[in-house]
Amino acid sequence: MTESLTFIGHVSIDHVETVNGVNTQPGGAALYAAVAAKTLIDNVRLVSVVGEDYPYRDILSMFPRRFIKYSKMPSTRFRIRYDEKWEAEYLEAAYGAGTRISSSIVPSRALLSGGIVHISPLPPTRVERIIREIRQSPKVKISINAWLGYMKTRRNREILRGMAQEVDYFILNDSEAKALAGVDSLSLAIKMLKAKTLIVTLGEFGAIISSEESGVQMIPALRFPVERIVDTTGAGDVWCGAFLASLQLTRDLVKSVTAASVISSIKCTGWGFSKLLNLKFRNVNHIVDYVIGLREGSLQKRIIDFLSNY
Repeated sequence: MTESLTFIGHVSIDHVETVNGVNTQPGGAALYAAVAAKTLIDNVRLVSVVGEDYPYRDILSMFPRRFIKYSKMPSTRFRIRYDEKWEAEYLEAAYGAGTRISSSIVPSRALLSGGIVHISPLPPTRVERIIREIRQSPKVKISINAWLGYMKTRRNREILRGMAQEVDYFILNDSEAKALAGVDSLSLAIKMLKAKTLIVTLGEFGAIISSEESGVQMIPALRFPVERIVDTTGAGDVWCGAFLASLQLTRDLVKSVTAASVISSIKCTGWGFSKLLNLKFRNVNHIVDYVIGLREGSLQKRIIDFLSNY
C-alpha cells in the first residue's frame, strides 16, 4: 500500500475560550487530521476551500498547494467555548468558503495513489457525493468520521448508517455511536451499527474496533503523562489523522490506536495543534520510545530528539 493520505474537509479560523484563556488559531477538522498525519508520514494532501482572507497560509504551505482552493467567500469560522469539564459549546459556526467543498474538488491524483482518502465531518448528503466520486477508483480506501451535530435528523442518521457499510473505516466517538444507533448503551450501539470496520474512540481509554473479519476488540490506550490540558479543540480529528497514518505504516490496529492516543494527548498540551508542528517520528515504535523517555524523566532530551527542525 502506498504511504499516502488525503484529507478532505474544513479549514477554519477558530476562536477558542477555555479555563486557560482565549485564543484565535487555525483550525478545521481536515487541517487537524492532516497536521497529525504529518508527524508520521510525509505524503499528506489537504483538500479544502478557504477564503482569500485566510490569515494562516504558512500552515497551509505544509501541504501541496494545488489541492487547496481559494474563494472570495469569507473563511469558515468557529467560536467555541469549553467549560471546566471540557464540554464544548459552539457559540458561532459560519461556514463561508467551506460550503464550496464538494466532490468536484477531489483530486484525481489522490484516486490513483492507492492510499487512504479521509473525509472529515461534512453534511452527510455532500459526503455521499464525495464517496461516489472516490469510488470510481478501486485503488483507494475511504475513511470518514462523524459529528454529533450532523445526527440530529432521522434522514441524516439513515445516510450515515448507510455510509458506514460502504466505506473502509468509519470513525466516531462513544457519544456519536449511541446517537447514531439511537440507544443509550454503547455496547448495544456497537452491535447495531454495521460497518466494514467500525472504530469507536474512547479518549484516554483507547478504542473499540468492530470489523467483519475480526469481530469486536477493545484496544486500551497507552497512557501519556499529561500534566496540564490547555486546549482539546480538534483532539478527535488529530486522533483520526494519527491513526490512519500509523495504519498506513504498520497495518496494525493496536499500534495505530497507541499512536493516535499519544499524538492526540500531545496536541492537548498546547493551543490548537501548536505542539505538533515541529514533531516528527521516524516510525510508530519511535512513539513508544518517546513516552518511555518522558516517564524516565528525560523530558528535555526526548523533546529535542523528536523535533524535526532542530
